[in-house]
Amino acid sequence: MFGYILHIILVIFGIIVLTTGISLHVREVNRNQSGTFFIVFFALFAAYICLGYGLVGIWPDLSTIYIPRFFGFWGIDAFLLTELSYGLIDLKYRRTILYALIGSSTIYALFDLILNDTKSAVIYTQQEFYTTFEPNTSNHLLFHYTFLIVIAICLIILSILWYKSKKTKVEKNFVMKIIFSNYVLIFSAIPYVFQTKTSQVCPAFSFAMGFVFVYFMWYSAIKKIISIEVNVKNISQQIFNSIDVPVIILSLEGKISLSNPYAKEQFKIENEQNTFITDLFSLSDVEQLRLLKKAKNGEDYQLIVREKNSDINYLLKCSVKFDYVGDPFCIICTALSQNKVQENEKGNL
Repeated sequence: MFGYILHIILVIFGIIVLTTGISLHVREVNRNQSGTFFIVFFALFAAYICLGYGLVGIWPDLSTIYIPRFFGFWGIDAFLLTELSYGLIDLKYRRTILYALIGSSTIYALFDLILNDTKSAVIYTQQEFYTTFEPNTSNHLLFHYTFLIVIAICLIILSILWYKSKKTKVEKNFVMKIIFSNYVLIFSAIPYVFQTKTSQVCPAFSFAMGFVFVYFMWYSAIKKIISIEVNVKNISQQIFNSIDVPVIILSLEGKISLSNPYAKEQFKIENEQNTFITDLFSLSDVEQLRLLKKAKNGEDYQLIVREKNSDINYLLKCSVKFDYVGDPFCIICTALSQNKVQENEKGNL
């Protein structure tokens, strides 16, 4: 009966994990896109582990019992790969390096899944209230343990680089939470390795709960970051709105994505979504192509342009901003009338 209760607990935690992850994503999807994107996968794979191995213990048919174990086994590899992916993306590696590392790790994980989730890889024993399992031979898990060791080494190296890359106390605390939880995960596998009483009646219980612990550490850390980002964004929005210089944010195609109130009033911008930079200023085709080409190459640019609704010339300063992998994704423009530029130059004399 003890084994049955442990498997039911795993199923319950699987449902809780999945529910909390999806809930956080739905609530905060527009605030921290990276964190809310990954929390769904952390929740999904942690739920796979808990539900998969939990259902193994109460599965009625031994001929199909390998199905829930497949999801549990897959969840382990996928969860660790998701952690690795998050760290690599946050470190802003180039896409070629990012894809190569994640791709090779994924291929290895697929081989691990194929070799260790065959029907012959595990022996299932049906007890009075539950079902337990053990590896058929140690050779079946050799590839799996090798994969886990390789991933563990990668995560340790990554955690050191990740921690060193952080500048603020909040960010360092975020990383330390994740590092600490993963060491807890390693120790959670000890009962399975040494075949304690709990691992004999529910082999996956200890390390499945270890993954649940890691998930909730990710959950709390991402929620903390989101709450801080919300405050920072509110302040940033107030600063952006209070700037008494026209500020216009463009896509790499020259379409206006956002503008501050001063720019809206100065240039009579009514509908940002359907307005291009060429609707505001007299730009020749050559000047527009040069501006957009330089932006796509990551180069800042400035030029003198004439406003279409007046005879005023403006100095348009364009600064390119980059995404997390170092590719340009938007252009921030400030427009200063030549009169104001001349006033500023006189004031500096």
